[in-house]
Amino acid sequence: MSTILVIDDDRIFRRLLVDALEKRGHRVLQAGRGSEADLVLDAEKPDLLLVDGLLPDTTGIQWLEKQRNVGRAMPVLFVTSFFKSMRDFERVTKALGKIQLLRKPVPPDLVVDRVDAILAG
Repeated sequence: MSTILVIDDDRIFRRLLVDALEKRGHRVLQAGRGSEADLVLDAEKPDLLLVDGLLPDTTGIQWLEKQRNVGRAMPVLFVTSFFKSMRDFERVTKALGKIQLLRKPVPPDLVVDRVDAILAG
């Protein structure tokens, strides 16, 4: 069983993701803000981060830069409407390590399929 941290301020979308991930056997942690996710990471070490691009207190990229700077290198799946082009996404995330992107709106089952593929290596 893998542990996934879902960081998204949209409670409905987050709930749909949590339900879909749990149905596939994942343990799911949740946060609606970057500051909440910081607290979760102080206590837990998830196998994968599922991050929205825009959070109430930061952007997903800024939050992830902070995590990388303190040595947290787990894989990341961005699920966001924040990036309009893959070129912009690739330029911003090049130095941040292994990151993949799905654009909203996206069905939760597709997100879970991608999570499973990332974790399978």
